Amino acid sequence: MEDPCKRATQWLQSLQNTATPTPETSSVRDRCDRPFFYANLVLRGIQYHQITHGRLLCTFTVPSCLSDESGHWRASALMTLVDMICVAVIMTCGLPLKASVDYNVSYISPVKVHDEIEIDARVLGHNGGLSTVDVKLRNKGTGDLVAQARQSMHNTREVNHKTPLSKI
Repeated sequence: MEDPCKRATQWLQSLQNTATPTPETSSVRDRCDRPFFYANLVLRGIQYHQITHGRLLCTFTVPSCLSDESGHWRASALMTLVDMICVAVIMTCGLPLKASVDYNVSYISPVKVHDEIEIDARVLGHNGGLSTVDVKLRNKGTGDLVAQARQSMHNTREVNHKTPLSKI
């Protein structure tokens, strides 16, 4: 059986390394409609430092292409990054891909372009088909907490209909 941590690492790297078409080879619509286009853009430049059972530590330098007009990291890019990190950290526990049930992000301080962010994601627990992950994002230069996220995900596996139904 394959190591779940290795599987999670390979999944993240496959998203990160998805070939992004160039303007010379395709139209803007074609580039944006490709599967994982945004994931590839958001994950570009992330450095994985530790991927263990139930925990993922990494750093990310915010590129200018993910900033808004004031030079801050776009909230949508931060949320996309956190979502993919949550899926990967659940995968380290040997569980299949999940569907989000609850997703909460608290933005605490703004992040400028080229700031380096430390990301610490931990599985808080599993209860039945529900897994909960806590993610803290800190500015590496200042040590300030940038955002804190909590995501609960449900197992997407099909229900086995041969299992007896509850009598409750």
